[in-house]
Amino acid sequence: MDCCPHGHLHGRLPITRTAAWLPALLALLVAGCVSHPPAGPSAAAATAVATPATNDPGATLQARRTWRFEADGIRFDNQLSAARLSGVERVGDGRYRVDIAPEVHPVNPSPWYGFRIRSDAPRALELRFAYPHDYRHRYVPKLSRDGRDWQEADPTAFQVDADGNARLLLQLEAGELRVFAQPPLLPGDFEAWSTRIAAQVDAATGRFGSSVQGRPLRMFEFGAGADAPLLLVVGRQHPPENTGTQALMGFVEALAADTPQARAFRGRVQVLVVPLLNPDGVVEGHWRGNARGVDINRDWGPFAQPETRALRDLLAARGARGRTVFAIDFHSTFRDVFYTVAEDPARAPDGVLHAWMAAMQAEFDIDDRPSAARTPVFKNWAFCHLGAPAVTYEVGDSTPAATLGEVARHAAASLMALLADPPPPAAAPDCPSFPYG
Repeated sequence: MDCCPHGHLHGRLPITRTAAWLPALLALLVAGCVSHPPAGPSAAAATAVATPATNDPGATLQARRTWRFEADGIRFDNQLSAARLSGVERVGDGRYRVDIAPEVHPVNPSPWYGFRIRSDAPRALELRFAYPHDYRHRYVPKLSRDGRDWQEADPTAFQVDADGNARLLLQLEAGELRVFAQPPLLPGDFEAWSTRIAAQVDAATGRFGSSVQGRPLRMFEFGAGADAPLLLVVGRQHPPENTGTQALMGFVEALAADTPQARAFRGRVQVLVVPLLNPDGVVEGHWRGNARGVDINRDWGPFAQPETRALRDLLAARGARGRTVFAIDFHSTFRDVFYTVAEDPARAPDGVLHAWMAAMQAEFDIDDRPSAARTPVFKNWAFCHLGAPAVTYEVGDSTPAATLGEVARHAAASLMALLADPPPPAAAPDCPSFPYG
């Protein structure tokens, strides 16, 4: 999410389908053991199993733990990749408070959570979500028994009050249940998808750098040759933003499709795709930042983080300055929004960005929010440094999957039509309000 206000979740209707395409690739992290006393005389005995975290300065990496309530036959854990759970307290018979803390404070209000519940027998459970510093609940819970099929919590079982406090009622079966803010998409999922698309269009794939924790940063490129006009597609700078990833995938799949329009487009334009720029944040279950707790979409200028530096260097090596004709960065927020650069001449009536947004808004309810290129976010850097029309494409948290896919395909088709005869790439503009090189 590039920027968003505090407030209630709003926008499209929530999804109610299962997401069977999401894989079960959820790595179990090994933990050591440390014991803790029961929470109080009225609570069932709880034992926490934890691994001490080793931190980079500025971030608090969560300890991976299991919270055991043996008298109730219940266990909670955050051992899965992308999980986030800071504490569990029994507050009554069948009633538990789950504590969710961010990696840093203050932080954008994107309270990601994810945990697994194991029950010895069927039983009813009530969960209260608790966040520090008055953060409000944001994401409607998604539930799965196997990590493959996900379903949104029934509206009759999930409530958020006027103060942003959430309550979830569950009817557990014996076995496990996963409760996540969104169905997790992990680095392996991105790699599998990228490999499939790359094979479809004979794309070049590669690793262009490493994250703070040493995970590979991957890209693929397809279409016309290295001297052709360049379309740049970037995603997942912010860990929780699942719907943005789904839109990116639909957008790129349309560019890679076996259709006359897409084939002709690929003959004229080169496409470079970086679908996951923050793998550490995704795996750690962070709300916003990388492994150091840094919002990397505020590092386009300082370049203090390895993820942004690596992409900057890749684009320099590809000669992106002077040949990028469009740059799009996918995110998620409370509803569908385009963030653009106010001083971008491509916003004028005869410009590519104006025409593309007009084509989108003729079919869909999407806000346009231009702002001056003052902050070190990707779209501002792409405009000021690469000379490209640039947009942060925000997708609503609860935009239905069918709608999301329709919008993404329309976005790709509209852009391919506008770039049928790509304009000459613009020189990098003078951006006096952007104080970053």
